[in-house]
Amino acid sequence: FRIHGGYGYSKEYEIERLMREAPFLLIGEGTSEIQKTIISRGLLRDYKA
Repeated sequence: FRIHGGYGYSKEYEIERLMREAPFLLIGEGTSEIQKTIISRGLLRDYKA
C-alpha cells in the first residue's frame, strides 16, 4: 500500500480493486496445489504398482 499511497485506498482508481483482490488470488492458487496433492496421494494409494 505504501507504493501506491492513497490510490490503494481510493475507490475511483483500479489499483484499489487489484490491491483488495490480491489476497484471494494467493489463497486460490494454494488451494489448487493442495487439491492436486490430495488427489495424487489417493491415486497412488489406490493403484499401487
